[in-house]
Amino acid sequence: MLVQNNQFTDLILNRRSIRKYKAFQLESKTLESIFEMALRAPSANNLQPWTFRVIQSAEAKAKYSHLFNWNRSQYETSSAMILVFVDTRFASRAEAIYDKAVSMGKMTPEVRERQLNNFKSQNPNPLDIIKIAYLDAGLIAMNLMLAARYYGLDTCPIGGFDKQNAPQAFGLENHEAVMALSIGLADDTGFESVRLGFDQVVKVE
Repeated sequence: MLVQNNQFTDLILNRRSIRKYKAFQLESKTLESIFEMALRAPSANNLQPWTFRVIQSAEAKAKYSHLFNWNRSQYETSSAMILVFVDTRFASRAEAIYDKAVSMGKMTPEVRERQLNNFKSQNPNPLDIIKIAYLDAGLIAMNLMLAARYYGLDTCPIGGFDKQNAPQAFGLENHEAVMALSIGLADDTGFESVRLGFDQVVKVE
């Protein structure tokens, strides 16, 4: 049985990238709860550009194995692999998101119209758009890793897989693969890494 961890400092300071996992069946309810927490991540204009695919069953692991020629230990031993994609046309989600916000009383109709009109008047650079989407994907990926630790699970963020062909493998048009996250019960301790100090990376004026 998974034990929930409410110790914020432990969640943050003792997170490790785990590359080997114990045999463990991740329940769908737990996975959904992890996502429900992670989906609270912020995104530019609340447009939530992310899309996820979860490789969990033995059949799915076999089907998508070709995308993971590297990081095999994580792929083969994890309870699931979460693939994080961004929708390159995420601005098209605005109306559905804002309509829901209005229906729940979290946004006025006037603000909805103003926001949508602002989008229509802009002509953003496509490179700037994808940069925003990748930034937002990083925010929710961190939320997923911390939410997993809350449920007693561990993760490893993975950039080494076939990102170019991953969208096509899942039938996702107008998407780019950003990263994968292995998730499961740790069967190693990971590595305690060092960080540059406050005075090396921060300047306060």
